Amino acid sequence: MFYLLSPALVLWACNRSKILNKIGPVLLLYILGFIVANLNLIPAEYLKLQNTISTVAIPLALPMMLYSCDFKKFSVKTSLKSTVLGVIAVVIAVLIGFAAFGSKIGPEAATIGGALAGKCTGGTPNLAALKVMLGMSNETFILLNSFDMIICFVYLVFIMTVGIKWSRKWLGRGRYATTEQEVSVEELTVKNPYKDFGKGKSIIQLLKVLLLTLVIVAAAFGVATLAKRYDENIFTAVLILTITTLALLFSMWKEVKSWDKSYDAGMYLIYIFSIVVASMANLRSIDFEGTLFIVLWQITIVFGSLLLTMLLAKIFKVDADTTIITSNTLINSPIFVPMIAASMKNRDIVIVGVTIGLVGYALGNYLGFGIYHLLRLL
Repeated sequence: MFYLLSPALVLWACNRSKILNKIGPVLLLYILGFIVANLNLIPAEYLKLQNTISTVAIPLALPMMLYSCDFKKFSVKTSLKSTVLGVIAVVIAVLIGFAAFGSKIGPEAATIGGALAGKCTGGTPNLAALKVMLGMSNETFILLNSFDMIICFVYLVFIMTVGIKWSRKWLGRGRYATTEQEVSVEELTVKNPYKDFGKGKSIIQLLKVLLLTLVIVAAAFGVATLAKRYDENIFTAVLILTITTLALLFSMWKEVKSWDKSYDAGMYLIYIFSIVVASMANLRSIDFEGTLFIVLWQITIVFGSLLLTMLLAKIFKVDADTTIITSNTLINSPIFVPMIAASMKNRDIVIVGVTIGLVGYALGNYLGFGIYHLLRLL
């Protein structure tokens, strides 16, 4: 009950406090989980339950969050080009960081690299999925997530204060040259997407979402079980990748795409996953000696990929607004698109950013898995 209801309580608090809303539910849930874990408030015999919840939450959340993908809207040539350049920049930054810090981090370096590559093309859900897929330890996952929030906050401040202005001077605004629309963050975001989840229409939709999700997970489990006969170590990877693929296929179905509650339902499972994993992280078991190099690697990826994205945009003639929204969306996920659009005073960039984010989110698991195996060979 603690795990199921804590996200609801935190979301309720965020909707009533500007300060808590700025901190965000994920970070608050991590803090709460940290407190619970390090005060030993949950008995050791609940470890099996914690492992079960953290293992089940991600396979259920992934398809729910992918149903809203709409690739038909992704028809702008410039946006596609910018997305490819942004992903290439992330991969190069990951490889540079691995060359500089990988040997100092230890045996989990390849796992961290793969997870960060997925996170920086899709967002936290990809990091959570790759955590399960690649067998990352809870302590390392918490470290990555915690420092990522701090680094990405600095990144956002940089973008909104000087990044947009500098990029426009260097790259130009292209087709957005005459766009200067006042747009508020509040106008582009939904403060409480869960407020009508208890209504009859929403309940019926959520039951449909759950039914299709269970079918997809069951089918993926069957495929993964067959794959396990050939290699016992690939079960989880095949499970996650099959779930991702099937969910993307179903996202092309008109009725599935119309389910406006599926993404938020999946996000709630991510919230549950967050507090469960945080409550399993014991600070006494963390290797703080290797933490510095992990942080330096994360900084290299976030700010290095931004620099590389802008350099590639200059070469391939991509406008500043598209370039900045691409970097921001890949690094921070579509959640922060309205914030950057408000800073740009460019309403037209919202659909571009959200679509790029969905493509990056869909690609993240595949990219992270591939980078992980590449780094193991280096």
